[in-house]
Amino acid sequence: MGIEGLMKIGIATKDLDKTTSVLADVLGLVPGKAVAYQPLSMRYRILMLGDFFIEVIEPVGVDGPIAKFIEQNGEGLQHMTFKVSDIEQLMADMKSKGARFTTSAPVKLNTAIGPVKFAFMNPRVSNGVLIQLMEKL
Repeated sequence: MGIEGLMKIGIATKDLDKTTSVLADVLGLVPGKAVAYQPLSMRYRILMLGDFFIEVIEPVGVDGPIAKFIEQNGEGLQHMTFKVSDIEQLMADMKSKGARFTTSAPVKLNTAIGPVKFAFMNPRVSNGVLIQLMEKL
């Protein structure tokens, strides 16, 4: 139970296709297809590197969290994700040590890498770094 390793980093961009193309060319990675995720007003594409991947994220509209992130911070590293097991227990353990999360329970979702449960730690607790916990189902 707990954190098993770094799973991915998320990069916020204003131009999904351009950023993905540059990263694919420079790093020699094959990008996946673009996926729209309307609940967070965004599109994303992943670039796999073994068990690790880069998620390139573009806002769709001006109201979602990615658009707000870019407005406040500019384009670039938006979050890092840790692969975990038993996310509910891990969240409880982390809360007992002072961590706060943006939701009270993990979100369950079918993603480009399959079904997952995930939660974001409030970045105020981690010096402004948005940390995501993700359990593959």
